[in-house]
Amino acid sequence: MFGNSSNLTDGIYFGESLPQQIAKHILKKIIEGEIEAGEKIVEEDISKELNTSRAPVREALYLLQVDGIVERMPRRGTIVKPFSQKEIIEYNDVTIGLIQMGIDFSQGKWHAENKQSLQRHLESATDECENRNVIEYQKRATQIFRYIFSIANNKALSRFFDEASHILMVFAQSQWNTETMENFHFRLKMSIEAILEDDFVKAKNEIHEALSRGVM
Repeated sequence: MFGNSSNLTDGIYFGESLPQQIAKHILKKIIEGEIEAGEKIVEEDISKELNTSRAPVREALYLLQVDGIVERMPRRGTIVKPFSQKEIIEYNDVTIGLIQMGIDFSQGKWHAENKQSLQRHLESATDECENRNVIEYQKRATQIFRYIFSIANNKALSRFFDEASHILMVFAQSQWNTETMENFHFRLKMSIEAILEDDFVKAKNEIHEALSRGVM
């Protein structure tokens, strides 16, 4: 069954329900472009791929529908939702606010070890940017934001960020190119360097610029 599948060898789904595991598996396929916006998700295909029944796949699709990733269309089934520019901008504005709040809550918690870890996250993202690997870069950038939230130690912010970032990752997967990535990274790098220098006002301003460049 799916719980023992090789798809889970990295352990990232440990402790989650079967529908949650399947939902994340489908989301990963969407983010990486295996399933594109407007494309139908066939329950039977997913269940065969993961060697499980269709019931938990159906529940997984419901979870993705609640998150706004997919939608059920009459006579078409479940498809990956194509997002309007207005929707993307709204999610982006919320994400900017969440990250800025995370930076605020992280103040006073950036001791030397945390700064070193943040620097390593930035270097990892920089490597992917220089390699012009857009999808891997997006993952590294998201890891940076999650690390900031971990330092902020605010579970509510982390949860809201995860929900909003799913939408933006799906959008970015289909819309970003290397130029978009490089423009985004320039501002992201300035934001992280500002945190390392304890200049949190500048860090928040640069985050706003980075994410605005990612969707406009």
